Amino acid sequence: MNKFSILIMTAVITSALITGCSNKNSLSESSAEGAETTNESDASMSTTEPQSSNNPDATITEDETTATTVENHELEQNIQPAEGTYVYDYAALLSEDDFAECNNYAELLYENLLINVAVVTTDNIEGLSAAQYAEDAYIDIYSGRGSGLLLLINNDTNEDYLYKTGSCQLSILETTQGTEFYWATQEIINGDYKSAILRLLKLGEACSSHVFDNAGVFSVEDTAAIDALCTGGANDVSILATSNTTGTTNEEICRTYYDRHYKEDKGIMIMLDTATNTFIVVSDNTLPADLETQLSQANELAATLDYTEAANGLITFLKG
Repeated sequence: MNKFSILIMTAVITSALITGCSNKNSLSESSAEGAETTNESDASMSTTEPQSSNNPDATITEDETTATTVENHELEQNIQPAEGTYVYDYAALLSEDDFAECNNYAELLYENLLINVAVVTTDNIEGLSAAQYAEDAYIDIYSGRGSGLLLLINNDTNEDYLYKTGSCQLSILETTQGTEFYWATQEIINGDYKSAILRLLKLGEACSSHVFDNAGVFSVEDTAAIDALCTGGANDVSILATSNTTGTTNEEICRTYYDRHYKEDKGIMIMLDTATNTFIVVSDNTLPADLETQLSQANELAATLDYTEAANGLITFLKG
């Protein structure tokens, strides 16, 4: 799998299997569990933030049994030519135009919803299972970290695989996923790889556009409520929840995510670090003079693990 590492130096995981080539006619599902913390795997239910050219390193956790109720977002009108690479078409299944369309959409998810996205097509999974190949690819591209999804179209053993982690696992309902897998299978059988890829990547739109819970600290209901609270004020506010176990400062991590999410527009990014139970705020806007008082109150609540109340207070204060 070094081919991914060469291209990009940039988990409790539930993945779904779909059929992938014109000679396949079955649909199956399976799941795998693992962990990744600062590049070392163990049996704990945790992963870490993506480490890439524009992503910091931090720990996340997740609950595999829930799915958020945040509604899908209509992002297509905002698609721009991608600056990064998210599609690795080793099987040469996509035309130049189809490649660009899939890659552009993947970057839209990457920037707007802060999820790591990749598509890999291959004629050789190197003797591995589809699940292991997809997992290895995600590790190589994103160091196995963060909330994200990777779609493997496997023309070797004809078993395709969707690898999910973090908020993608929590947000994408299995019923919706199963339906989209069925139709994507028909598109793949007909050779329409672009439509199948876009259909399955669109599952990522179930993730919140303002709550990036890479620490798994907010309930399904709280995620939806916080997401709604973040909008409708004078300022657009987003919140990242993570556990920073790296040497990178919280301010640097928060700034990285702010620049990624608010690439063109200004807003306010709150970061909750569950390793220290503290909040930090980053923005290009002028922040209120009494922000330190609000942060102190939020940190007091975070120290008691009342993350939701702390987040609600900060968001309400900052959105104006």
